[in-house]
Amino acid sequence: DPTTSDPDERNLLNVVEEMAIASGVPVPQVYVLPSEQAINAFAAGHTASDAAVAVTSGAMKLLSRDELQGVIAHEFSHILNGDMRLNIRLMGIIFGILCLAILGRILLQVRGRGRDRNALPLFGLALLAIGSVGVFFGRLIQAAVSRQREFLADASAVQFTRNPSGLAALSLGTPEGATDDP
Repeated sequence: DPTTSDPDERNLLNVVEEMAIASGVPVPQVYVLPSEQAINAFAAGHTASDAAVAVTSGAMKLLSRDELQGVIAHEFSHILNGDMRLNIRLMGIIFGILCLAILGRILLQVRGRGRDRNALPLFGLALLAIGSVGVFFGRLIQAAVSRQREFLADASAVQFTRNPSGLAALSLGTPEGATDDP
């Protein structure tokens, strides 16, 4: 609710509006997952104009302002760079390849009667092999792309916030202001 009086929700909305200005992206819809106590957030949507950001109540309540800003900036990077659209396309391609493997499995079960054996099981075996290998390598490519997009999102988040300590505290698992110096 844009007119909320809850201090945690107000803080979240302020951070989202700040990151929208910093990234040049329209302010997305903001959702809170109230029954989730874990610290997490995600962006959804196909384009920047229909994007939404969801944050768990754990992230909203447990993170400092700088850490929350880093998390939200990370999600804004996914929106700005079209990562959601890219993931949908990759999933579609992998699903298409998976369908080849499924079709191959079905064709393997087709049997001819008597002397007239058909070649469909051989064709099915070929489709199953191509589809299985394709899905394996497709998922490897998807994982590699996802990993690179996460690195880009972290780098962009630092650009948007101008404060690397918020994200660094989250990735190192140290509270804000804590150092590893003896």
